[in-house]
Amino acid sequence: MPRSSHLILLSAIALLAAGVVAALAAASEGDAVTGPTTDAPAETSPEAAAAPTSTAPSTTAVLGFPAIADHGEVRAVRTPVGLVLPVLGGEQGAWQVLTPCATSAVVPGEPVLGAHVVLDPGHGGDEPGAVGPTGLREADLNLDIARRVRALLEAEGATVVLTRDADVRMTLATRASIARTMSPVAFLSIHHNAAPVGRSGVPGSELYHQLADPESKRLAGLLWEEMQEHLAPFGTDWAIGDDPGARARRSMRTGDDYYGILRNAQGVTSVLTEAAYLSNPAENALLETEEFRDAEARAIADGVLRLLRTDDPGSGFKPTKEVAVPAGSGGGVRGCVDPPLA
Repeated sequence: MPRSSHLILLSAIALLAAGVVAALAAASEGDAVTGPTTDAPAETSPEAAAAPTSTAPSTTAVLGFPAIADHGEVRAVRTPVGLVLPVLGGEQGAWQVLTPCATSAVVPGEPVLGAHVVLDPGHGGDEPGAVGPTGLREADLNLDIARRVRALLEAEGATVVLTRDADVRMTLATRASIARTMSPVAFLSIHHNAAPVGRSGVPGSELYHQLADPESKRLAGLLWEEMQEHLAPFGTDWAIGDDPGARARRSMRTGDDYYGILRNAQGVTSVLTEAAYLSNPAENALLETEEFRDAEARAIADGVLRLLRTDDPGSGFKPTKEVAVPAGSGGGVRGCVDPPLA
């Protein structure tokens, strides 16, 4: 089309997307996931942001996983620098997307039509998360584990998307939007814990599920079982917190899921994992090893596969915990600067 018409089209797209982006940014501000007491509840959850482009659908099932359309809705795009970002509108070569900092931008990229599993490596960029005694950053550890889980699930035929595949800051609004637009069977936000309150003879893994999703609860119970099976054989001086096992947390202020990443991903079966205590010197030493990282990744992958392939109910369930503690500000838009997008 003529250059003037193309510019008019992009301007119109930007105006239409502005309201959506503003709402997402407002919901993200002050929201956090930095461990069991650092996720700031928001009054409202952001609405689904995608306005996908559609073509004639054609689906193909892969090794027991639900079918993903070969053609159809463009839910997200993979930019030239490898970021997967939710589509707000646009067309091939000029996609209007939600950026890591929950603003809008027009970028080129390859369409992503869906995923069986979305993995969310917590933190990133100037939000390192917990830091272990050896200087190991939680953000780096989370990403490494997510990549290992992806490799295991892809070997089983799954299509897997990571909310970030580099050391970049990503708001909760954008992370949750990726999960919703991909329509996966499971969404896992991968974290590692800090500030234990005692010691245990078994891993003090914490798996947080959504209040209103029975499959989220089942997945948390399956993951708890897998964590015990795969991590306990390492036999160390395990740390333990207030909430070992599989449970939900409810914000006493809002009555919703305490963790923003779970609250904002409503409609998608989601679990937040805290496999081990990075702040515990004994577990930090294990987390530095390939063997332990492989075991944690296998535990997560096997939990997802059991969700899809069995009727196992899971175990390790604990009563919902009411939380009144104010939370931190990580995961919001304040101070967020988008990385290069193309």
